[in-house]
Amino acid sequence: MKTNLIRTMAIVFLATSISAFAQTADTKSEDAATACNTTQQNVANQEANDPAESNVSLELEDLQTEVDQLMVKDKVNQEEEQNTNQEEQNEVRQQDRQWSHSLLGIYGG
Repeated sequence: MKTNLIRTMAIVFLATSISAFAQTADTKSEDAATACNTTQQNVANQEANDPAESNVSLELEDLQTEVDQLMVKDKVNQEEEQNTNQEEQNEVRQQDRQWSHSLLGIYGG
């Protein structure tokens, strides 16, 4: 009896909390959109009023482009290294095949 009561209370609690979370998620997304627009307006106003902050944002953009370029270079280097490793593996396999062929020629098989 006690466990049934606890289970029922748990289900009721979860059901009410889920609907409460759903309602707050809708308002949060609306609040987030409003806050985003407000933030963008504030940033534009600050850049107009404070050139030092606009310089910081430009430097940040420059750093971001550098990071993007480094990521591309890293990806290219990884691809080249992978190709080199595949070529080495192919050479080893070819040498192994030649060795097996030579052994079959010498000892028969």
